[in-house]
Amino acid sequence: MPASKREARLEKILTSFFELDKYFNKAASLVDYIEKVHEKLGELMYARNFFLATYNKSANTIDFVYEVDERENASYPLDSIQLSSPDVSPTAWIITNKKPLVMQKGKGPIERKDDDTWGFGERSQHWIGIPLIDKKGECLGAMVIQSYTPDIVYSDEDQHIFHLLTNVVASAVEKHVTVAALESLVVERTAQLETELEEKAHSEKLQLGLYKLSSLVNDEIPLTDLYMQVHEIIKTLLVAENFYIAIFDETENIITIPYYIDEKETEREMGFSMPLGKGLSSYVIKTRTAQRIFPQDVEHLVRDGHVDEVVGPQGYSCWIGAPMISSNIVHGLIVVQSYDMNVTYSEEDLKLLNYVANHVAKAVESMQNKQMRKDSQLKLAKQHRVLEQQNKSLNDTLNVLKRTQQELIQKEKMASLGGLVAGIAHEINTPLGICVTGVSHLMGEYHDVQKALQDETLSQAQLDDFFDEIGQVGQILTTNMQRAADLVNSFKQVAVDQSSNSIRDIALSTYINEVILSLKPTLKKKKHNISVQCPNQISIRTNAGALSQIISNLLLNSYIHGFDGIELGNISIVVEERNGFVLMRYQDDGNGMDAQALEQLFDPFYTTKRGAGGSGLGTHLVYNLVTNALSGKIQAKSQPGKGLAYMIKFPVSIEE
Repeated sequence: MPASKREARLEKILTSFFELDKYFNKAASLVDYIEKVHEKLGELMYARNFFLATYNKSANTIDFVYEVDERENASYPLDSIQLSSPDVSPTAWIITNKKPLVMQKGKGPIERKDDDTWGFGERSQHWIGIPLIDKKGECLGAMVIQSYTPDIVYSDEDQHIFHLLTNVVASAVEKHVTVAALESLVVERTAQLETELEEKAHSEKLQLGLYKLSSLVNDEIPLTDLYMQVHEIIKTLLVAENFYIAIFDETENIITIPYYIDEKETEREMGFSMPLGKGLSSYVIKTRTAQRIFPQDVEHLVRDGHVDEVVGPQGYSCWIGAPMISSNIVHGLIVVQSYDMNVTYSEEDLKLLNYVANHVAKAVESMQNKQMRKDSQLKLAKQHRVLEQQNKSLNDTLNVLKRTQQELIQKEKMASLGGLVAGIAHEINTPLGICVTGVSHLMGEYHDVQKALQDETLSQAQLDDFFDEIGQVGQILTTNMQRAADLVNSFKQVAVDQSSNSIRDIALSTYINEVILSLKPTLKKKKHNISVQCPNQISIRTNAGALSQIISNLLLNSYIHGFDGIELGNISIVVEERNGFVLMRYQDDGNGMDAQALEQLFDPFYTTKRGAGGSGLGTHLVYNLVTNALSGKIQAKSQPGKGLAYMIKFPVSIEE
């Protein structure tokens, strides 16, 4: 080959390698990158038949991530396949032995490998396979090129070029494996955090239900309303579409059903009575013990004489009943059952129902005592001591629940901070991962230049390329490290503020934007717009942590509630200083709310996302922070479909 053509080809080879190295950081995936490799290889030599397989050493499996073949329809297995024996597969031989393999006319340099058991598919005229070796000497897979045409064979120079290209691809695959491992670790940690948040949400839902139940016991409401509200509370804690409450009259030995909901008997009227008999309900009343019964258990109960028959609709999958006992008196029972084979109740569900039944028993007893006081003044004195003790117990319970409410508010703040930590950690991972990859690439280039210098083979072009690489990688490192530093600085100040609640001087405009930046990992999942209009000269002395929590909760409420079902929403924060006070108007153009919902907006535990993770403490926390921590006032205005607006007013300066 003439010298001019060799120089042109060499220049083309170097250009291709440089373009591939630059393209790695832009590639959408490893397959995207290998497609680019195939494109460049085709510019250097015949490459119509080409494939790359990656190797998982721990599982001893391979994945054909890219394959193009003019004679066979290339397929991409959805799952990894077990690595074949090197005695039957050239690809397996390359991976196992970590050596290149060249075969011509179907025969290779290995003994007895020229029969039909050597390899799969149609035989090629010329086949070249090179292992992908990482810097630790481990095999990451194999890259293969082949020709089916007798007059197309690969020269020694072609094979050498293909070998060099394989080294470049091996480095890219190694980087991909490293990044994939880091991403897997992030996904695993994210899943763990989500599980913890789900458990926390379930715990908060349980505490809320028990709080409401204890509140009902203290309220003087008709028993029919009490039963209905008890049913609604239980439905927030477990599946309770089929539910009834039975009252037991020991004197008449009958049970009355004042509240009854059943999907198989939708037209049955409430308030019907029946003899106690020997059914499942009577079994619970007589044993004074909560029971969990499956259809197969009934045969044993009948055989042992505890039950004669099951009254009511059949075909249930699980039945749980708990006696309502107070002051050692059985007032009746509460029953929940399921007709769905996929819905059964656990022992924890049974304990929960038993707890509810005991509290309802106290309410029933309280109502009965009230009636008895009307009937006889003589019985009043006797019952007074019992009621006094019950009231003390209930007040103690209410005090505990009030403390629990304060703890829940504090947990809501910590949950916001925890979500902020998880989001920032995930966001920082991207620039740091890019920096790790850039440094790794730069060190590889450094070692190559150092070796060339030692071998006295370093060319001016190679040195120029090395300096270009240093410049490009340096710029990438600078950009991404600055991005990580900005995230850390904003998070550090906001996190310290939210945890310390200290009073300090802040530049209001800068601080609002820092809070928004700290929420960026969470807010960027949606494409909503946030605009801030705040004069730069406004400087205030206030509780920075409280202000941060207020802005964070308002933004998250808009994203979760206000923009539910809305692709692109707008949020406006307008701030001005007037007569020693800061006036902050926060407004979104989301779903809004009706007058009834607006009246309950700042009530504790009120949420429009009940059953979907909403705690109902977000706006209640905002109200407390504005009025207590900032010594200010807050008002809200809204209409359905016209968004929600808050007007917050607080002093420019707060003294410690």
